[in-house]
Amino acid sequence: MSLINANQVLQHADRHGYAIGAFDLVNLEFLNGILRAAEAKHSPVILLIAEVHFKYVDIEQITPAIEHMASKASVPVVLGLDHGETVETVVRAIRCGFSSVMFDGSKLSFEENVKQTSLAVQIAHAVGVSVEAELGQVGGSEGSDGLAVAHEEFYTDPKQAEEFVQRTGVDALAVAIGNAHGLYKGTPKLDFERLEAIKKLVPVPLVLHGGSGIPDADFRKAVQLGISKINFFTEMSREAVNKVRRMLEQNGKIIGLQDLMLGATETIQEVVEGRLEVFGSAGICTRFNDLCAACGACSFATMPASAPLDENRLVELVSEVVAQTLKARTP
Repeated sequence: MSLINANQVLQHADRHGYAIGAFDLVNLEFLNGILRAAEAKHSPVILLIAEVHFKYVDIEQITPAIEHMASKASVPVVLGLDHGETVETVVRAIRCGFSSVMFDGSKLSFEENVKQTSLAVQIAHAVGVSVEAELGQVGGSEGSDGLAVAHEEFYTDPKQAEEFVQRTGVDALAVAIGNAHGLYKGTPKLDFERLEAIKKLVPVPLVLHGGSGIPDADFRKAVQLGISKINFFTEMSREAVNKVRRMLEQNGKIIGLQDLMLGATETIQEVVEGRLEVFGSAGICTRFNDLCAACGACSFATMPASAPLDENRLVELVSEVVAQTLKARTP
């Protein structure tokens, strides 16, 4: 299956009360680890590349590889631009083949944010690409290694969020409710009352950035109150570094970078699998087949979209796949 529009998975998550994991990648090790985790957990997934990471990854170079991997995946896959800082960056991502883009005008004035986001929406929607925007300012700095703090004066205002979505036509909105990029200084404290107020006024799926370091219980509550997408990177990257460090400490004779890369990929997969469980998306592809019409990546897509998942039909589908595989191998 080719890359799909983020709307198709975000609206599904919004309807069924779970969140899509959105994971930033900077190379093929991240890509493989994330996709393996999504397939192992039968979960839709959003792959992200942030503009701040362009110094590590050439999007024109890596996008064909991502498209190839997505075409082989057995789950819905979205490729999104994370924190695009200019409309020009949005256009560049679209031309590369991204199926979703984020224009981040959160540091602009409200009116300028509306103006620039509206332009990004006009361009992206013309070619069937979904758009995420941000209102308020998420704490910390995207791509920073320092400890992050969220400042309440930059939290998203619910009434302003309602106006922003109405005027821009965005498909998803990233909110600032005490979340921050990078690792938190102290324990993060999310403003759940604010989130609940925003959800009542905003008709599009809501996004939580700065997922690394938020307690699992807070993730679950945020999803319950309306978060449909959670961005996650720093903790995944840190654990991969820790794995490489342990490998070098345990075997000082390692000279093959490839072995370290394999170790990093395995760790990334483990971390992502854990997050998919917490976000509630694990097993979604086997539970709600109304997502199949947008995906079509596996045998579940042959089932009518309106029908509930029947265990007997599941056995039949698996048997059919096994029979086809055995037949193909018969000389």
